[in-house]
Amino acid sequence: MAVSDVRTRPRLAHTRLGAGEPLVLLHGQGLSRRSWAPVVEELARERDVIAVDLPGHGDSPRQPKGAGNTPLDQARAVAELLDELGLATVHVAGNSVGGWVALELARLGRARTVTALSPGGLWGRRAPLFISTTMRQSRLNSRIVHRLAPDAPRSRWARTAFMAQLSGQPSKVPYALANAAIEDMATAPGFRETLHGAERTGFRHGADIHVPVTVAFGTRDRVLPPLITRRRSQLPPQTRWIKIKGAGHVAMFDEPGAVVALLLHASGPRAGEPIR
Repeated sequence: MAVSDVRTRPRLAHTRLGAGEPLVLLHGQGLSRRSWAPVVEELARERDVIAVDLPGHGDSPRQPKGAGNTPLDQARAVAELLDELGLATVHVAGNSVGGWVALELARLGRARTVTALSPGGLWGRRAPLFISTTMRQSRLNSRIVHRLAPDAPRSRWARTAFMAQLSGQPSKVPYALANAAIEDMATAPGFRETLHGAERTGFRHGADIHVPVTVAFGTRDRVLPPLITRRRSQLPPQTRWIKIKGAGHVAMFDEPGAVVALLLHASGPRAGEPIR
């Protein structure tokens, strides 16, 4: 099994693991490629997995001056990475804003399939105010915790308190995942500009996408309420909508087995068929 961990060049940091059809993984706002840790090794048994740090997150630098920070701008940065890796098209899976970036990659013609886990952007002209407020509060809380108690959250009670927004089962999130999520949220250098780039617009022109699209929301997603953040009309007619029972906003934290099964099916030869 081939492994590579690139941190300096190309511009976007990424980890590449496994062999097979290429599958790019894109994380959510304020997180990093480490959020995919619960599923990467299993996926790599059957896919060439490329977990990417989006601009201004994890080990990736901010966008160059003038490049912009909307999800479409971030998709263009991921497309540049694909060019550098010699990949014309790939299967793409993204969580939260990463799901939105995955949809934009499909609009750019770079996706073979798209799997969007709790994608952002399926609202009106701009993000609801409570989402913007919640994300900023999460950033502030993470920075305080990371500065005062960098080893937190050790106890199940602390994980319940700090992971309730991201997880449907926060007390069960492993310590290493919870600690990494807090560190990533606290230290992402491009958090402010990428959040601003996402909250002032929404996903548009889904009819331009002609590849299989799967959208999945956890039944315990506390970040994106159904009535105002899941507008199906903005996605192409071939989109399949799936529920992941027991999962929160970051489904791989709660139900990694279900996420692996979904991604393998959605990036496989029966990607457009119903999931039984």
